[in-house]
Amino acid sequence: MKYLTWLITIPLTIFTVLFAVSNPAEVAVGIWPLEETKKIPAWLLGLGMGGVGFFLGALFVWILAQRTHFRYWQEQRRATRLEKELEALQAKHVGGKTDAVKTETVTALPAPPNVPASVRANLR
Repeated sequence: MKYLTWLITIPLTIFTVLFAVSNPAEVAVGIWPLEETKKIPAWLLGLGMGGVGFFLGALFVWILAQRTHFRYWQEQRRATRLEKELEALQAKHVGGKTDAVKTETVTALPAPPNVPASVRANLR
């Protein structure tokens, strides 16, 4: 995963630097409902839009990760509750307050008789 990160980051950084160096001209930027336009360098527009996209993507990933963190938190609380319940049951059992569990003895099935060679050949 580390190599994949570098494989993406290095070419993207080189592209960004080349874009900034090769676009020094100014462009007019405006927003539709407003009639006013501003002139800014093209590289600043490109880097600014890339930065906004980066932060919006990071925000999106963070919001999606919150659901996972919430589930983890819930499972941690559940595990803690179950551990306390287990400790209480063990303490109750050791104290002799519970009835003994009745166990039933079951005999195993007898071993099968020797299988003839003709049957063994068919099983393979």
